[in-house]
Amino acid sequence: MTNPLKIYFFILLSNLCALNIDSNSEFRSTWVITWNHIDRYASSFTNQSRVREIMENHKQANMNAVIFQVRQGGTSYYESSYEPWGYYAGYSYPGYDPLEYAIEQAHERGLELHAWFNVFQTSSTQPGAPAAEHPEWVCRDQNGFTMDSYRSLSPGLSEVRDYTVNVAMEIVNNYDIDGLHLDYIRWNEHTNSLNRESVDHIDELLRTDGTITDEELAALSMRSGRYLYDYMHPYSAGIPEGFSTWEDWWRWSVTEFVRTLHDSIQAVKPHVRLSVAALGKYNWSGWQGYGTVYQDAALWYNEGYIDQLMPMHYHWYTSGGFYGMLEGDCPECWGQFIQPGVSAGRLFTSGPGSYILEDYSVWSNHESIVETCRLIPWIDGFQFFSYGSWEDRSYWSSAGSSFFNLKAKIRPISASSTNSATPPTLILTPIDSLTHDITVVPSDPGQDAWFILYRSSGEELNPAQAEVVDIHFSNAPFTIRTGFQASRDSVLLYGATQADRFWNETILSSVVMASTVPIPDEPNLYQNYPNPFNYKTTIPYSVPFPAEIEIEVINLLGEHITTLVNRNEIPGYNQTHWNGKNRNGFECTSGIYIVQMEIGSDVKISRKICLIK
Repeated sequence: MTNPLKIYFFILLSNLCALNIDSNSEFRSTWVITWNHIDRYASSFTNQSRVREIMENHKQANMNAVIFQVRQGGTSYYESSYEPWGYYAGYSYPGYDPLEYAIEQAHERGLELHAWFNVFQTSSTQPGAPAAEHPEWVCRDQNGFTMDSYRSLSPGLSEVRDYTVNVAMEIVNNYDIDGLHLDYIRWNEHTNSLNRESVDHIDELLRTDGTITDEELAALSMRSGRYLYDYMHPYSAGIPEGFSTWEDWWRWSVTEFVRTLHDSIQAVKPHVRLSVAALGKYNWSGWQGYGTVYQDAALWYNEGYIDQLMPMHYHWYTSGGFYGMLEGDCPECWGQFIQPGVSAGRLFTSGPGSYILEDYSVWSNHESIVETCRLIPWIDGFQFFSYGSWEDRSYWSSAGSSFFNLKAKIRPISASSTNSATPPTLILTPIDSLTHDITVVPSDPGQDAWFILYRSSGEELNPAQAEVVDIHFSNAPFTIRTGFQASRDSVLLYGATQADRFWNETILSSVVMASTVPIPDEPNLYQNYPNPFNYKTTIPYSVPFPAEIEIEVINLLGEHITTLVNRNEIPGYNQTHWNGKNRNGFECTSGIYIVQMEIGSDVKISRKICLIK
């Protein structure tokens, strides 16, 4: 007899149709600030080690993306031909390219890398920074006085928009990023009524977008003191031509930048997702995007000027608060204003402020917030602010074993291109009675792609529902070691898809199977017992490979009586029962009947059984 502890491996050559992917898709990330990944006083070796740790932590939490800050205050943390190195790099080359290294380390771990790009907030006056080279670009108040702290460039200037698009496109063209993430994509909130002369540049860098003090919020009511004008559009010249209000012009100017940048990305690398860190409140309350800093994020999302909307939801710290802000408290909610973008299939991900949960001593609310957001069908995932808060709490393992206990892929944007590539090939190699290696062989060697490895302990493997074992970014074969959990499943099915940079997946690969129980050499339908019977009989059968089977009862005239089994079956020994009734539930008369098993269109096995009343 075959040893039941031996593992049997079978390959089913399948040709399944592409499936709708949604149930195991969820974007998961944190915002990683510059000082999280680089220290001006540390060696390049230490800083690179820090980047590796960042990526490992995200992987441990079963996250699938990293939002990595690379432009801050008009300075760079990558090889830029436009702007100088930033403060945390010591204003000089740090011995490696932080962005290039972060992309490499993220992709090695199956993580997307989104380059976090502060847009109009350009506070640095370091030589080479735009506020130093072009002081005329800095915003002015109604009296024509230029900002002297928290300097921001004017979105209303075409030369500012053109310059900033060029800076952003240098990243898109030169680096293999998965997304470009825009922060401070708005007019500034500062006024001349507050004394800023003593503000240090480091304090400016430490300021978190999305937050505002009570004093600053009160000052916003005095429009005359705000820095909302520039040298080409002074307050004294009146509303710019072609616009009925200043508000219309302010919103248009930011929108024009976003639209132009998106068009530019689409022309060269359409898979690079453009996203924005929008204020947490769209158009309600005193501190909001639409009416306070003239950021029309819902318009960008609905019109397709961005691919993913990532609001900074820092005002809320309970599950009820999140549900209300997203959908329950309309019209003071996002859901009322973004449905065209949702219908178009664009991504909307919620941004909890982990530091706020820390401040209010409700850190444990992370789990209930995540679970509540999952009840809203158009929420595609989460980005948490920030990495530093999670690192202070060493929260990675806890998240990865609780609300992120299952791995997830990223949902493709429905308007993106369709993947017509051939699926990868799987090879399963036993290691011991519970462990095996799965080797994934790409269909197109040399072409970078995402690979999603699935597992199922059920009768079929559906990529829309199956467990995600691993996500890999590769252009070469790779091997994942996995296996059975003791006293759990006896049969595991594995399959893989190859996804393009839009996350469009191929059809499923051939399925490979691991089993800790004996597998029959051929299909069979065994004699029922008891036979004859008058109440209930058991009908054993066996299947040597995953297959769709049907077992039915017919009479001697070939007429259909009832169907006992009609499903996809995993390999092994199984059994079904017949209670002597027809498909309508009525008792059958005594006599000889035939039980017939079909496997596909090729195998048909029959047995006679006797019913006695």
